[in-house]
Amino acid sequence: MSSKFLAIFSMVLLFFSCSSNKDKILFIASAKVDCTGVAPQKCLQIKEEGSSDWTYFYNDIEGFDYVEGFYYKIKVSISEVENPPADGSSLRYTLVEVLQKSKSPLNLDKGSWMVTRVKSMDSFGRNPFIKIDLSQNEINGNTSCNRFSGKIVVTDNIVDITEVSSTKMMCKNIEVETAFLDALASISSYTLNDDKLQLLDDNQELLIECNYLKSE
Repeated sequence: MSSKFLAIFSMVLLFFSCSSNKDKILFIASAKVDCTGVAPQKCLQIKEEGSSDWTYFYNDIEGFDYVEGFYYKIKVSISEVENPPADGSSLRYTLVEVLQKSKSPLNLDKGSWMVTRVKSMDSFGRNPFIKIDLSQNEINGNTSCNRFSGKIVVTDNIVDITEVSSTKMMCKNIEVETAFLDALASISSYTLNDDKLQLLDDNQELLIECNYLKSE
């Protein structure tokens, strides 16, 4: 068999191999979710162009560097994997192009919030933090010393916090905890701009200001 024939034959095989690849447009949600494949793991949420349904994505996308907190629209090339492992996918996804990347708007109960100001106080030995779960109407976190929890109801930007309780450890700087719990009890509304959360009283005076902490 001549070397010329071998070269032509190789090019034909390469052509058919490449032509079997498919390109698709995928949308990637801004947060991974718990899912179970071979074992419990975190999965991307994706939907194909033209679809309204989000699905779990168990594969990797070669060349795609995902950053949580951003929505993506990407173009991928999909090819078949020869002799895939028993616990592996028969398809390989490779990034062709990132068509769009946009920061997702934050929600009040997205991640945790580090307190940077309580009324006039803006310096802390240990910053309080807040975590909110609106699906359970729960608020909890740390006062800078003790853990606290309570009930929260949010309607539009109106906030009602009740049943606040905390643990009773001795605090080196009790002033921070006292000011924080006092402010928490007076919150009636909130504003959320970029990565900053402001909790306000009835007169729209600032009680607590927070910076967003990345979700776990």
